[in-house]
Amino acid sequence: MALATGVSVRLSWMLPIACAVLICGFGVGVARGQGAAQDEVQNGPTASDQAMADEATVVYRHARAANTEAGATLKQKEIATRRGPSRTAEAGAATTTDNDQLRYPGDLTFNGGAVVRVAESHPIFLLPKTNTKCAGPACWGNPEGFLRDLNGSEFIHITDQYVGATANNRYPVGGHKLISYTPTPKTHPLTDNDMIAVVHAVALATGQTGYAHIYHVFLPPGQDECFMAGGGPCYSPDVPSTFAFCGYHSSVDFMDIGHVLYSVEPFQNVGGCSVRPGTPNGQLIDSTNNTLSHEQFETITDPDGTAWFNFTSVALTFAEIGDECSFFVVLPTSPTTFSAFFDPSVAMIGSHTYAVQPEYANNEHACGSNP
Repeated sequence: MALATGVSVRLSWMLPIACAVLICGFGVGVARGQGAAQDEVQNGPTASDQAMADEATVVYRHARAANTEAGATLKQKEIATRRGPSRTAEAGAATTTDNDQLRYPGDLTFNGGAVVRVAESHPIFLLPKTNTKCAGPACWGNPEGFLRDLNGSEFIHITDQYVGATANNRYPVGGHKLISYTPTPKTHPLTDNDMIAVVHAVALATGQTGYAHIYHVFLPPGQDECFMAGGGPCYSPDVPSTFAFCGYHSSVDFMDIGHVLYSVEPFQNVGGCSVRPGTPNGQLIDSTNNTLSHEQFETITDPDGTAWFNFTSVALTFAEIGDECSFFVVLPTSPTTFSAFFDPSVAMIGSHTYAVQPEYANNEHACGSNP
């Protein structure tokens, strides 16, 4: 099923991105649970969810470029359609041991749009029916644990200056959702329209929409995903010519449940998206959290593409809080080959040490892991 022509899209491509697509059937059910609680399975996404996705308006979509040749070809944000007047949002200790203090891009500009002052995160994990090795959240490391640590950290307070709030614990983590589905081949990658259908199914069931909730959709190893069917930026490690992004955040207006914020995190422990070797928790955990952190900060400070981004530097035009501090390093992978890796900063976030990128702080005019 191709992406419906009725979807109105305002795309934003920041740095590298590219792709192609087609939807294959989602299998079965959304399992809802938290911690070790028994999952409660319900049907979804349904034909109704897909219909709502087809009729939805994608307000904003902003991708994190992969460290690939395809990613390097698209460097300018493209806006396909404009919204009406900017929305106003109803709101809704880290010690660095790396060199993020030495990184100075350019200040962000406020453009009048909505920000996220308080929100609960909701992880959604797509579990392939054919891969029993990826049977739960551990397939991605421990993203829920990272989000909880981030919520209780000093690091998250970098957002204070942008959202006008200073309270602790503003971004807690809700229960995760598990979706069993049939993986699609690289010739028919999933699309953002599929992600929208998944998010609709979960948000409709929970009744949790608006700026007070952020959904994070995690894709399993081997699952490609593109913005649109038949063309557009892709996450496709097995198709290098279209492999342009590692993740993205987006906002969408549904006709029935209204405004919803979400991000998509494909599997990060692959060339082009992984962090450099030798990070504290290993490449699986730190690569997942590195992109998750990037998308969380950007959703908070620029959920609809109308709030905080760079509007003063030609080189950084439309860069968001995470884009300005998304650094990479080229390292040898054999005596004759080299690869690019994300180059995060090592910091204590909450109660654990992580390797994730710093974020841009206007009040310091630099990238940092401390407010």
